[in-house]
Amino acid sequence: MKYRVVFEYQSEDGAMSDVYNCRDKQQALDKFAELRDSLEHVADAAASQVIDEPDHYSVINREAGIMAYVRLLEG
Repeated sequence: MKYRVVFEYQSEDGAMSDVYNCRDKQQALDKFAELRDSLEHVADAAASQVIDEPDHYSVINREAGIMAYVRLLEG
């Protein structure tokens, strides 16, 4: 089974996205956790809409102009 971690970040200053192909589920979970942690530090949680699920984490902060997510895909 293939595992991918998809990352996207958009702000008023620019945007970036990346896809990480992982050799196994543990590597995918580790990359997902790393990217999720980085998003938690970027946006103020009190001023953001946050979706926190086992395979999807997203942050929308309209005040700061930030939209970002990380997803873990299997298949």
